Amino acid sequence: MKDTMVKHLNKRKEEFYTEEIADRKKAVESKLKLLHGSFFGKQIVKFEIGSVADVWVPYCYLEYDFHVERNIMFKKKGLVKEGKVAVVFDANEMHPFQYDVYESGSLPLKKGKIKIEEKKVVAASGSVSDMKKKSEEYIQYKIMRKFYGRNGELTLRKETLFYRPAVELEIIYKGRHSNMRYAYLDQFAIENEHVLGLKYRVENNF
Repeated sequence: MKDTMVKHLNKRKEEFYTEEIADRKKAVESKLKLLHGSFFGKQIVKFEIGSVADVWVPYCYLEYDFHVERNIMFKKKGLVKEGKVAVVFDANEMHPFQYDVYESGSLPLKKGKIKIEEKKVVAASGSVSDMKKKSEEYIQYKIMRKFYGRNGELTLRKETLFYRPAVELEIIYKGRHSNMRYAYLDQFAIENEHVLGLKYRVENNF
């Protein structure tokens, strides 16, 4: 995925991205507050802030059709179930989140030339194949086995690479251990900091 994205950006092709709508200062303050934690109004975790940069973080949207036959112990609404399931994959940290395609509809993305002169592009940490594999393992383990008692058949229907605008914060613990955290600036960060506005209703859809 990293090579594909770099190739696209160098050719200045149009990319998919989420729209920046959040106030930068408020987004950073909210992220730092979350990282510090709180106990009766007092900060729990102490750290220093190193570098700060405006960035584009790579993600991938994957949507699947599924077909599964429920284990008799999991019978609720018939033995056979078919439907859609989607995940949004963080290509930087290499982990998926479930996206509620039933409640939220298709992921709202813009298309155009992202401003790489103003924001650097964070490199992806794996290939598209890696993301598909991890996403499918996640779907089988977190949804199919959990709610149906067995693996289902998955057919990939949609695959979209996109970018999220964010502020990259270097968080330094105890003066020596550092890692990067991101304060996102799109609408999904406002709705839910941990996932892209992702929620699903198991009883209705599964």
